[in-house]
Amino acid sequence: MTALLILVLTTYFLLFFFLHRYIDLNPPRAQGVSFNEPLAVVIAMRNEENNIIDCLKSINASKGFEHAIHVILIDDHSEDASVNTVRDNLDAFDKLNITLLSSTGIGKKSALVEALQSVSESWCYLTDADCQVKPNTISSMAFQCLQEKKNIAFGPVMYHLGSFRNELMAYENMNTQLVGEALLRFGKPAMVNGANLLLHSTAIPAFIAAQNMKYASGDDVFFSQSLDHASYAVVHHAASIVTTSAPQSLRSFFSQRLRWTSKHSGYSLAFYKYFPVVVFLQNFIFLVLYVLWAFQGFGINQIFVVLVCKWPVEWAFHTLWFRKYDEKAGLVHGLLLTLLQPLQIVVVGISAMLNLQYEWKGRNVVNQSIAN
Repeated sequence: MTALLILVLTTYFLLFFFLHRYIDLNPPRAQGVSFNEPLAVVIAMRNEENNIIDCLKSINASKGFEHAIHVILIDDHSEDASVNTVRDNLDAFDKLNITLLSSTGIGKKSALVEALQSVSESWCYLTDADCQVKPNTISSMAFQCLQEKKNIAFGPVMYHLGSFRNELMAYENMNTQLVGEALLRFGKPAMVNGANLLLHSTAIPAFIAAQNMKYASGDDVFFSQSLDHASYAVVHHAASIVTTSAPQSLRSFFSQRLRWTSKHSGYSLAFYKYFPVVVFLQNFIFLVLYVLWAFQGFGINQIFVVLVCKWPVEWAFHTLWFRKYDEKAGLVHGLLLTLLQPLQIVVVGISAMLNLQYEWKGRNVVNQSIAN
């Protein structure tokens, strides 16, 4: 029993050590660069009347662009006042040239494909209607691409802080973004976010071709998994952040993670199939240990020692990693993540295997397809 517990803890430490090796702890800071090539920003919007103006304001405040930014905003059959809200504020953005389209298909992927086909600019930046970019986000992505001679760049997406619940979700999400960075630098981009993605126009056909239309989401992940390591830049630092709101309830958080996880069945390469399985099995084992410890009366025993050691492993690495974003790994948040994450990963993983229905942007998704 002792040998098994040591093995479990050792493999967990090795996973974090592997991730640590591929996280850049000394990234560049914001650079005052001037970008003189035409840029389009493509946004697929659905039911975002409360967010879209803040999104456009943040893009309008972007620095380093000599030309007006062409925003192609495509509406995915919004049922609120999103479209009218944009039309009423078109004159508020002095640096933006906004084109408003209506999607002829259903779903974000169809909307993105349709909008991307109308891009004529040299570069295209993708983000979401509920996100806000920092002043140097897009220019830092473009600068990195030009410096490394790459035509694709991936950046991080973080949650706004606020309530204790939001801060806990932000902590968990930052861990997710850092894991995603490590996998990007390792050459296996299994976890990326299309809300902070820059493409040269020559990469747009590859993005469109990579879309697996069977799945309601995953435009970013399926594209990234079609790439070789030499084709993209990793721009994960404090100046390249995109921010968005944390899920507003446990139900929406569960639906979000179920949506992310449900794409697993569509992955084709072995690494993308089995890496999530390894993570699931590790967390399943820790969840079993929690249950066994409870049945043993929460005593100070072998299981207790392993579970106590799990937290310092996570917190120590998070303390190092979070500094690159000028954030601190809180003790309480770290402890709660240690306790709750195994339950979250196991429940979401099993739910994804059962093809449970979930709600996304006011639509029901069944068997990874939009039902209504």
